[in-house]
Amino acid sequence: MIGEPDHPTAALASALAAGGVRSVFRVAGQMNAHLVMTLADHHLDSVTSRDGQSAAVMAGAYARISGHLAALTLEHEGGLAAALPGLLEAVRNRTPLLVIASHGPDTSLPLAESSLLKAVGALMVDVGRPGRAVKLVTEAARAARACRRPVVLRVQAHNQSPHRDVPDFDAPAVPLADAAAVNDLAALLMSARRPVFIAGRGAVHAAQTLARLADHAGALLATSVAAHGLYGGDAWNLGVTGVLATPGAADLMAAADVVIGWGCALDDWTTWHGSLIAPEACVAQIDINPAALGAHRRIDLGIAGDAGWTAEVVRQALPQRRTGYRTRLVRQRIAELSRWSDVGYEPMLEQGDRIDPRTLTLVLDAILPAERTSTVEPGAAIGYPVSYLRVPDAQGFCLAPACGLGLASGIGAALARPDRLSVISLDAGGVLAATADLETAARLRARLLVVVYDEDDESDPAVDLPRIAQGYGCDSAVVRRPADLTAVSEWLAGPAERPLVLHAKVARCSWWLTPRDVQVQGEAR
Repeated sequence: MIGEPDHPTAALASALAAGGVRSVFRVAGQMNAHLVMTLADHHLDSVTSRDGQSAAVMAGAYARISGHLAALTLEHEGGLAAALPGLLEAVRNRTPLLVIASHGPDTSLPLAESSLLKAVGALMVDVGRPGRAVKLVTEAARAARACRRPVVLRVQAHNQSPHRDVPDFDAPAVPLADAAAVNDLAALLMSARRPVFIAGRGAVHAAQTLARLADHAGALLATSVAAHGLYGGDAWNLGVTGVLATPGAADLMAAADVVIGWGCALDDWTTWHGSLIAPEACVAQIDINPAALGAHRRIDLGIAGDAGWTAEVVRQALPQRRTGYRTRLVRQRIAELSRWSDVGYEPMLEQGDRIDPRTLTLVLDAILPAERTSTVEPGAAIGYPVSYLRVPDAQGFCLAPACGLGLASGIGAALARPDRLSVISLDAGGVLAATADLETAARLRARLLVVVYDEDDESDPAVDLPRIAQGYGCDSAVVRRPADLTAVSEWLAGPAERPLVLHAKVARCSWWLTPRDVQVQGEAR
């Protein structure tokens, strides 16, 4: 029987609970439902999605925002292939995740799937006999946390365990910077007069350690979009750098003589096509993946290693505290110019009865509770919520992997922090590509606000997005002017038991698409 302690699924559920897993994500209708039947006995929540891609993305967002290990159950027959985008994003975000890939009596893993898993950077282990489940899952959970990436566990779906032993699971060691590299980085910081740190998604776990080093070295702090909110309360924080940097922050960034990327790609988006790094500036990059060093830009020093460990060792190597870029005048400039809401703009009015997206986002920012989780989908509307919608901390922001995955990411974030309102910002294409996720949000009764920035009606005019949302069990409203946002206030004042979808008809003003060298500081953007 399934409930018997020696059944593979019972042993696996017990092992997941012992490994620190709290929630298990799955796809509706999967044959691995027999595993789900045992989860409640071990106080594990089961979250059902409509497809493997959304389930994987939800699990990853949940793990990143909550800080708790999550599990994802899949089947080899197309399940792993469908989940690959979510697994790749978990690898990119350094998110620990356990993936339960069930299979039949044939114990061989298809070569194509094995190759794909290795290519995206996931680790793999065969659970084998039920008696080994607790040990291997415990080891896999430890490896997922240490290496900060997904671990795929192969387990038989039926009570026909392979009568063979499998080797113990040996997780790869996390690379640590060598002594010579540490000394070089310390020397670079000792010579810097205006150093700037850019923290990316690979350094979120090391936020406090980096802040201590920055304070010791006199460095200003900035983040990539993926790490938005990491240093929101720090007086030396420039905010998001790159194409979404404020004019004042961009100027301070461009004047740096040393720029160090921590778990950050230093790509064109983050450096505004290189315009935020002075030609004479010295550039260093620290990343756990050696292949990432110098992949997008010339660097003077590349260090393969964990960001937190490297930052702490470098701090200890610095002989004395330095003032560096942290002067009274710079602090005053940051206080005055580091937020887009302080820059000002000329509202775009009467453009086909459309609201200025900056006005829309600023009004929303004032209406919504401060304790919120903002999920943003890459696309035409990314700049508005990142620039004008405040987030309380790094756990209050989630960057979705791609267009069509914003809803799944936001649902995962909502489940991770039910004490916070979850806000998802995306364009019309993003919501239409994932309408099934609206049903998931409504079924789970997620406290969720979905803001659709519709700039140019790319969809067929006959498509009625509010009615689609209502058909999936959500509340909805159309926004063309600030007064229409009373729908949000009324929704917040009530029980908010159904997600609210706002179809915002907005004017187009994507200022971040304009090259920096032709922009004028202080001009309406």
